[in-house]
Amino acid sequence: MKLGLTETATQRQPAANHYLAPGAVLDGRFAITEVVCTGGMATVFKARDLERDGEGVAIKVPHESVEMDPALFSRFQREEEIGAGLDHPSILRFFTVKNKSRPYLVTEFLTGVTLYHVLKERRRLPEREALEIATRLCGALQYLHSRAILHRDLKPENIMICQDGTLRLMDFGIAHAPQLRRLTFIGFAPGTPHYMAPERVQGKRGDARTDIYSLGAILYQMLTGVIAFDDADVTLIMDKRVTGDPEAPRKLNPDITPQAEEIVLHAMDREPVNRHASAADLKAELEALDTVKMTGRCRRLKVSTPWTRRWRKIRWLAFWGLAPIAVQVVLFLVLWRHFKK
Repeated sequence: MKLGLTETATQRQPAANHYLAPGAVLDGRFAITEVVCTGGMATVFKARDLERDGEGVAIKVPHESVEMDPALFSRFQREEEIGAGLDHPSILRFFTVKNKSRPYLVTEFLTGVTLYHVLKERRRLPEREALEIATRLCGALQYLHSRAILHRDLKPENIMICQDGTLRLMDFGIAHAPQLRRLTFIGFAPGTPHYMAPERVQGKRGDARTDIYSLGAILYQMLTGVIAFDDADVTLIMDKRVTGDPEAPRKLNPDITPQAEEIVLHAMDREPVNRHASAADLKAELEALDTVKMTGRCRRLKVSTPWTRRWRKIRWLAFWGLAPIAVQVVLFLVLWRHFKK
């Protein structure tokens, strides 16, 4: 399967984006050859870069509705701003283009499938293969964290397994970098609930160990074939990871070594201070299982209680339901006092 930036919504019928279509030449440089996919925020095209001997590239063009939404468009801009300064073999490569006639970003064109599709087809992976993928991701994270960049949205959909055996980490739309302003969101912190660290659920910015938790959740799924804390209710997914621990991996897949189980549970500890201190530390354990210090984490796991989940859900729903009303009341009082004067 040939893909550029992402496989999101590959089942949808691709639609023309701002009248771009195969045969068009964007800014006199990029000859559009095909529509790769259309997602909720953008359309991805394959093109030939006429200034680079016709090299294949991916062009990501935001929908008009995204361009008109300040919050969504800031995510698109952030991805380009962060991506343009990255240079690592396991991170999607971005190309800088000056004097654009419209918003778009250009990256290398990849041939392969996302880890999401791999797991959807195979369910779980052999331990050696899973640890190898996690090791490469650690290398990418180590590179990002050394530049004070947090990805904050690690998930199988954002990991491309290429046909040539390489891997790419993608999508920096909600990443944090020191040179960029902080994103403002109303409600829960942005991210994917199934792989979100507890501190992000609680609205905290997090640090490098936040990405380590998400990588641990991905490794958990690769080894067990099960998504940790899975539930049809997003609120319960978030609550479970704040109030309890995942089920012991070896209960779901007895073929997993005790060392691999220890690594996963260490990375997914609810308290950031109890996780691996860095991606380099996690990588070192993945590459040498015999060095893993066995602490019996699998015997100290805490299960979230239904009562706690139900009570927290009620409180969260009440808060996010009443918050807008409270804001309107305060605004009304301020305006009322202003005009009364």
